[in-house]
Amino acid sequence: MRSKMKKLNSLFSLRVLIHLVKLRPFLKLFFGVNVAGRKNLTSLDQYIIIANHNSHLDTPLLFYTLPVKHILKTHPVAAEEYWSKSKVLFKLVNYLFRPIWVVRDQKVDDPLKEMREALDSGQNLIIFPEGTRGAPGQIGKFKTGVGRLAVEYRSVPIVPVFLSGPEKAFPRKSAIPVPIWNNITIGPPQMFEGDTLDITSSLEKMIRELSESETAKRHRRRKRPKPAFAFAVLGIDGSGKSTLSRIVSKRLSDAFRVCLISDNLEFYENKSQKELQPLLTEKVREALGRYAKRAKSLKQYKIPKLAELLLRDHIMGEVQRWYTPNIIVQDGCPLINLAAWTKLYKEEYFDAEACLKAIKILTGKGKGIRKDDPIFTKLHELAALKRFRLDHMRLPDAVIMLDVAPAVSIQRIQSRGEQMQVHETEEKLAKLREGYLLVIKVVEKEFNIPTRILDGESEIDKVTVSAIEFVRGLGLRELEHE
Repeated sequence: MRSKMKKLNSLFSLRVLIHLVKLRPFLKLFFGVNVAGRKNLTSLDQYIIIANHNSHLDTPLLFYTLPVKHILKTHPVAAEEYWSKSKVLFKLVNYLFRPIWVVRDQKVDDPLKEMREALDSGQNLIIFPEGTRGAPGQIGKFKTGVGRLAVEYRSVPIVPVFLSGPEKAFPRKSAIPVPIWNNITIGPPQMFEGDTLDITSSLEKMIRELSESETAKRHRRRKRPKPAFAFAVLGIDGSGKSTLSRIVSKRLSDAFRVCLISDNLEFYENKSQKELQPLLTEKVREALGRYAKRAKSLKQYKIPKLAELLLRDHIMGEVQRWYTPNIIVQDGCPLINLAAWTKLYKEEYFDAEACLKAIKILTGKGKGIRKDDPIFTKLHELAALKRFRLDHMRLPDAVIMLDVAPAVSIQRIQSRGEQMQVHETEEKLAKLREGYLLVIKVVEKEFNIPTRILDGESEIDKVTVSAIEFVRGLGLRELEHE
């Protein structure tokens, strides 16, 4: 009974709860974590983890892989002289991870004494045999301390672990982490014969082999991926563009890796949705989008919506960089949306000429447009975006528009039972529809972008077939199965 109560108390201690409720969700949400080989730990009661060391993120990630019952009985070996520089940080690390502190470059009679005491009492160790954080992406020569422990504790298995990603997410000499996916490969537990040098050499070789394995490479960013083919599905609110975007994305995934940029990011491959590395920029964009939807006037709506569209355009580059899709489907296009919305805010200035100039300026192609051009007076937002170097927005490679009468859109929006947004009136949606139709004509004529206007009031199956035929007819065969 006492043994069971002790186990329950350890599982529900404050330290364990912080790991489960705070630290692990943060690592998963902010960075993204994939663990391969977790079963190699769950079957063990005691072990020594060894891992490559490139980042201060390594220890939290290794604790992420631990069975819950092992959190309190596992101790990383850490350099006291580094962490003690900050009293607050030292106390935090000491509380969360309870390290075995060592002082490097200081002669002591027995540097392994506390590690032996931990192993003798049935505890687990995390050791970085390189002794310090190495150069990003490189594995340094192992020190022999772990080999000596392996010789003395031959009955305690050693578990090799390779970490890929921390060297980019939180590199050495960097004060700010960045949201980059981390891959953790846990090798099978090892029992060794031989002397200290032989075992140390064998462990170093194992970590190097894990680093070269296909499992460890799974989430590494590909070098120089070909630009994805991006097409946008446009339409006023209630046109069905979000529904069509999702259906088309899933259908095209039978031959392509497809990323959908909608209210949320979604990735499809082989007709099924895949888990995505979370992007911090996307979380900010989602929050701005929710804020804009609650606006009570067009004036209040304008700034958060502009910021949300700019972030959505920025996400295009992040999606291309980290997910390497063949095709990007845009539920709306930030640049085209900005141009079309001019119809609501500056209707008196909205014509084909102004639209063309605005698009050239926002895509960085407006070098021939003088600084004193009236367009900057009429649409002063253009001057501000250019001044803040936000004039490199992207045009899609193709455009589909679902054309729906504003009255039909209003009926559809009301049927959802959601709160109406400030622009969701028949009059305003009619102006937006005119804006989209004008912008589409301009991008087709002046930028040679293929466009297709579909009847959004037709049945969704019929619209989907037309959309798929249009997209597949744009010469995408060379992208298949890249």
